[in-house]
Amino acid sequence: MRFVDCTWEKFKNTVTEQIHKRDNRFIYRGQSNSSWPLKTSIHRTGQWKTPEDIKYYVERIVPKAHELVAAWEGRRRNLGDPFELAQFIAYLQHFGFPTPFLDWTYSPFIAAYFAFEGVNHFEPQCSHVCIYSFDAELWQKTFRQSYDYQDQNVHVSIMEPSYVGNPKQLFQQGVFMYTNLEDIESHIDCNQKEQGPFLQKYRLLCGERSKAMRELRLMNVTAVQLAPSLESVCKKLAIDISLEFPVGKSRSEISMEAFERILRSGFPDSTQPARDSKTSFPGPFSDQISIRKPPTS
Repeated sequence: MRFVDCTWEKFKNTVTEQIHKRDNRFIYRGQSNSSWPLKTSIHRTGQWKTPEDIKYYVERIVPKAHELVAAWEGRRRNLGDPFELAQFIAYLQHFGFPTPFLDWTYSPFIAAYFAFEGVNHFEPQCSHVCIYSFDAELWQKTFRQSYDYQDQNVHVSIMEPSYVGNPKQLFQQGVFMYTNLEDIESHIDCNQKEQGPFLQKYRLLCGERSKAMRELRLMNVTAVQLAPSLESVCKKLAIDISLEFPVGKSRSEISMEAFERILRSGFPDSTQPARDSKTSFPGPFSDQISIRKPPTS
């Protein structure tokens, strides 16, 4: 499908206008490579392509996954209940298991985070990221939505399972596309020509990663807020360090003097000795809160 090339500033202005039209009308998805198609994780495996494959997946694969998750969590779900089944598949999706769900979010800025976060800051593998905007409200009003995995008719349906037991979905303002189609984008594009605009694809240069990620950090859109864990703390630190470098430049391409200046600009200089043989905590009360070093022999 066609795309719109835009800057980070233009993208922000565009999506802000969409948000002002109506809350939760549009949903968004970010991808770190603009050439990647819209495809669910199960379809990306290449082993599940038809509606019949999805039926087999739900009836045979999901119960096996449920047994292992139940052993870990100590509780079972009722997979015969369509609501609990959808909730469980969404849970699997957020823990990396292939599903027929495609992650979207109500927040264009969370989508932007996921688009830029996946870029190799020092050696970008592509020139552009992309962020999709989808008029979910108009799509749902125009086309039949199907939530029955046994339905053999091709469909792209919007689904928002309960957040219970899945805080990642809550933090990420998550919503899903559920489909039995391998090529989502062509299906939407085909219907778009008849019924008029549902999906828009924005391309942004990878070189805008530093600017975008810094602004998103000030909005509290970081790995720690979206998926709280020690792993996310480490990921956030790695991203923060990378943002001190120009995109596409490695340490070997920057002079040592510039490298030291970059580090000093973003992080406390731990090489300076503490005053009066004290180790002080940084902050407004560092003079009052300190630990005196033991005398050396």
